[in-house]
Amino acid sequence: MTKIKTTILLLVVFLLATTISNSQNQNNTNKELQAIISYHDSIFWKGFNSCNLNILKKYVSDDLEFYHDKNGLTKGAEAFLKISEKNLCSSKNNWKLRREAVQSSIKIYPINNYGGIISGNHLFYITENNKPECLDGVAKFTHIWQLKDGLWKMTRVLSYNHKAPPQNTDKKEISLTYELLDSLIGKYLASNKETITITRKKSMLQIKAGKMLATAYPQSESLFFSKERPLTFEFIKNSSGKVTKMVVREKGNIVEEAVKK
Repeated sequence: MTKIKTTILLLVVFLLATTISNSQNQNNTNKELQAIISYHDSIFWKGFNSCNLNILKKYVSDDLEFYHDKNGLTKGAEAFLKISEKNLCSSKNNWKLRREAVQSSIKIYPINNYGGIISGNHLFYITENNKPECLDGVAKFTHIWQLKDGLWKMTRVLSYNHKAPPQNTDKKEISLTYELLDSLIGKYLASNKETITITRKKSMLQIKAGKMLATAYPQSESLFFSKERPLTFEFIKNSSGKVTKMVVREKGNIVEEAVKK
């Protein structure tokens, strides 16, 4: 092998080794960053769930911007802490909110010379009037963390795409004939004298009561359920097979018995 070829080969080997080393260092750095941000983010939300304002104050920057798709923009640490104290930590509340991240959805990305981003999905649970805790909503989140003067603080918080949690997930939808579905449609008189209107939309029923519009999926020939609310709708027939009323249940409890007109 000539001297020139040997020199070129050594240069290639050196560059390859340097690239691999830099890649490994970068991966290690990213893993460290992910662990750091994940740790501080989890501590912040532990403070949120326990209404520990000292923890929240420690972790939010003075120029915090909190974007919420339902409540709008909250600017500044002071405003955020006041809202948290009033809505989450007040002894006057008969309910408690708990936020939980969906661990499998979490992604963390570095921001050069700043900090990092953590994003994913989170769940909100509510405990009300000493009743068992229940899932109240789901949403997406994005938090921007900054490392400044040796301290990690959240500068931007986004909580968006809030939705009601899926309901009646234990129930299985079946197919019914249009003829059977059509026998259930019509107008029903509620106990408050309000008219409930039921129409068919393909293989489902749509139930309209005032401003409420619910889609009902068949579980049996007489029982339907909502996927958006903890509601079921049971159609009662008389001895001749004619529908006489609809019984509406919420979380298993009867909330309405509407008579068919």
